[in-house]
Amino acid sequence: MSDIDNLVRAIDPAPHAPDQGPGARELRAAIMATQARPHRTARRLPRRAGAIGLAAAAAAAAVFLGQVTLTAAPSPTVTSGGTALSGTSILLAAATKAQAAPEGAYWHLKELYVGSAGPYGQNGNTYHLETSYLSETWVAKDGRGWIGRRQLAARPLDVEAWRRDGSPAEWEMGKDGGVYSTSPGEGTLTRLKGEQKLYWSALPLTLKEIEALPADPEALKKRAAEAIRSDQDFAGSAEDWLPRTLASLLYELPASPQVRSAAYQALATLPAVRVEGRTTDPQGRPGVSVTFPIQQGQPTQGRLIIDPDTSKVLTFEVTGGMPQVKDRVTRVLESGWTDTRPSPPSAE
Repeated sequence: MSDIDNLVRAIDPAPHAPDQGPGARELRAAIMATQARPHRTARRLPRRAGAIGLAAAAAAAAVFLGQVTLTAAPSPTVTSGGTALSGTSILLAAATKAQAAPEGAYWHLKELYVGSAGPYGQNGNTYHLETSYLSETWVAKDGRGWIGRRQLAARPLDVEAWRRDGSPAEWEMGKDGGVYSTSPGEGTLTRLKGEQKLYWSALPLTLKEIEALPADPEALKKRAAEAIRSDQDFAGSAEDWLPRTLASLLYELPASPQVRSAAYQALATLPAVRVEGRTTDPQGRPGVSVTFPIQQGQPTQGRLIIDPDTSKVLTFEVTGGMPQVKDRVTRVLESGWTDTRPSPPSAE
């Protein structure tokens, strides 16, 4: 029996079972639609596994993001219409796939950020750059932490304008220093001081505290609301931020398989969450698109692309923000436990 068959059985276990509602029917159709394309094995990076909330790394990430705005992914190719989900959803099927992950000595998150910078040039002959960098985070079970970073090669988006500008190979990042280059930078690895805590919304947690999160969906939603309200400057409804906060447990934090499953189930109970159908992420990996508002009443939207075979998050996007802020895309390359020791990110 295939993985897809197992997913379908998770929401449609018996031919004569009672009707489980429109959410289940739409979910079954979305899952079955994934069988229409030939199976492809996604190209994997070496087994190791950030926008993970390390307190020591947050300032450095904020500096970089202040210099570069992230670009949007290509528009999704959707094969079924978006359906408001209540009760049963594609997330319930994903929850059945949140199986025990391999054990390892380090929690490892590897992410790729692709953005834009500029304008560069002069006298009206201007152009922007596509920029990208890799970020890797390791946290050992005893709380030791490392952050790795590598700036990748930049490229001009308007090649003719770049040539008229003299074909420069480097560009200043901004007043804070640093340059973008047509050659990749050196990978760096920094050992962080003290026991590391990982942020869940505004709440810093140790690995033991993350392990102790409740595996019951309703209890997990209450705990997530507490994490949101832990920000002293927070104003508004914690419920508006529940989808994003629960989603972070799916790939950013070393939650147990039981907690990951509970997070999927909790997301499935939120009426604003929608399944948009089959798509591919910016890396060309096939998945299912799930969207939700970042804040009710605002145009900002979050979108997860999930691999239905593994329940792993492939991409997280934020779109529809302020006009002066580009859409933000995080490509999750690796996320999980590993025995591979921390090392500077490679350019591959």
